[in-house]
Amino acid sequence: MSSSTSLPPSPSLPVPELAASLRDVTNSYKFYWLLAILEHLQEGGAAAVAVDDLLARMVAAVWYPSNYFRLSFGKQDQLGQAALALRDAAQTAANAPKAQVIEAVQVHMAGGSAVGHMIRRLDKYVVYRFLRPFFAAQLRSISDWEVNRRIVQLAAQSFEQATAPCLYRFVEGERGIELHPRWVDYLHANLAIVTGFCLWHLVAYLQRNNPNVPNIAGKLAEPNQRDLGTARRFWRAAIAGQGPLRCVYSGEVLDNVPSLDHFLPWSFVAHDLLWNITPTIRSVNSAKRDQLPDFATYFAPFAVQQYQAVQAVAQQVRGAALLEDYILLLKTPSVTALRDLAFDDFRRVLQETLAPQVQIAHSMGFAGGWSYARS
Repeated sequence: MSSSTSLPPSPSLPVPELAASLRDVTNSYKFYWLLAILEHLQEGGAAAVAVDDLLARMVAAVWYPSNYFRLSFGKQDQLGQAALALRDAAQTAANAPKAQVIEAVQVHMAGGSAVGHMIRRLDKYVVYRFLRPFFAAQLRSISDWEVNRRIVQLAAQSFEQATAPCLYRFVEGERGIELHPRWVDYLHANLAIVTGFCLWHLVAYLQRNNPNVPNIAGKLAEPNQRDLGTARRFWRAAIAGQGPLRCVYSGEVLDNVPSLDHFLPWSFVAHDLLWNITPTIRSVNSAKRDQLPDFATYFAPFAVQQYQAVQAVAQQVRGAALLEDYILLLKTPSVTALRDLAFDDFRRVLQETLAPQVQIAHSMGFAGGWSYARS
């Protein structure tokens, strides 16, 4: 079985119970709690760790998905809401580095702010309830208000067992947990597999809460440095084949590629596919940022520009290597078929691809109706 859907077994650890902690969840905090523990161990952290340190890691991990990519975590999810609240309270940028987010969390928790209390309240749920599958039989008839206290007792007892200990116990008198030594060994030995298992379930959870949103898996963390080299080569080839272009927003003539714009913002699509990229003047790119263009105004010239560029590149001997994105989008079997494609068919497919995405992005909070105004 794939590591995304199963965990390596162990003769002395209740691995199925760990897996069960991530199934049938209604909030995201269990995924991020385990990811925080794994990150702590990966960085050489000790078996004993403060809960506040893990909570800070959780908020930092959810920062980009919630603030930058604007994914929904569900109406009841407190972790995503905490990240949004921290952004406003700390005036922290949506693309802030991880260390800055962690520092902001620590400041607000130490200062006892409303956001700090909001983050700390997560431990009422995640720290205790993550262990519930380890003690499913013992907790079956327990009232909800008693569950946390009982889990503390059961975890302490389980920690001393020779076989099948739970993942961690609670450190008395401190806001902390202590990972069982055998679990520490298991997680170190299977770090990549357990992380992949957790992320696989997290993507499935986010996909349920963000239906039709593209590339959920690519929106789980801070994006890597992007490479627009293929896009630049494509548009340079288009200019070489058909002559100067016009910026679809400003109308200015382009005889080179001064800047590239994602028609639908990259922070929404999280890809660099060529059919969503257009050459622009630099002032357009800096003004548009992650806003949605006025579709009624700009789609028509965008579609014409795209079609003409594809036709120009398709005529070139080495053009086939630059047309893969369009072949996949248009479901054409070859470059020859791409050359023979009528503009109306090209425009229809492009519109059917982009128009629904504009509505989804708008519903996620991306500003719409942007148009270029010369300064």
